[in-house]
Amino acid sequence: MTRNNLAYQGFYRRNLPHIQPKGRIFFITYRLNFSMPDSVMQKLQNITRILRETAPFADPGQKSETIRRLNLKKFLILDQYLDQCRTSPQWLADRRIASMVMDSLHFIHDRAATLYCYTIMPNHVHLLLKPGMKQDGEVYSLAAIMHSHKSFTANEANRILNREGTFWQHESFDHYIRSLDEMLRTCRYIMKNPENAGLVHSYRDWPHSWIDKETERLLESCKEGQL
Repeated sequence: MTRNNLAYQGFYRRNLPHIQPKGRIFFITYRLNFSMPDSVMQKLQNITRILRETAPFADPGQKSETIRRLNLKKFLILDQYLDQCRTSPQWLADRRIASMVMDSLHFIHDRAATLYCYTIMPNHVHLLLKPGMKQDGEVYSLAAIMHSHKSFTANEANRILNREGTFWQHESFDHYIRSLDEMLRTCRYIMKNPENAGLVHSYRDWPHSWIDKETERLLESCKEGQL
């Protein structure tokens, strides 16, 4: 990935469209590299086709919302499959790998971004963060943050596992948060993911999750956001 591709851009498109308004908090999901079943791929491709056909003709004031809505629909299809799938690689269930990924995420914290919470599932990761500011006053791009994190952890994971090849799926899903209520709902979704996927009885029993203390207090103080 070239330096230009890692520079901040408010909107860019790869396989997915990405929108990064400055000063926002982002929900990010990234997964291990493996082939998806044709049935899941077909559902995702159908939504991508709708997105490409409708977004260019959407009212300018509604274009961003159209992209958000369709991307979220794709995410829900993908995440449901990831939670239920036990045949994909499960390398993140290895404590050595999960601990190394956690260390990398905390290295990002208060350097390139502020972390609010994350959960490392056996085949994917959910993360809530806010990109920070560089010394020149520009914000760190999500592309740069994720490229650095995924490159380092992929190399380390392959070394630990004594394997070669692509570790992470190239592209991540990202969605910017528009309100405090949405942030709390997203935090709850992230932290409860292992419980909802049937991996533990309580989210507190999952060893590969983390939430900022202030964020946790805020969740506990709001009925709708309670864990």
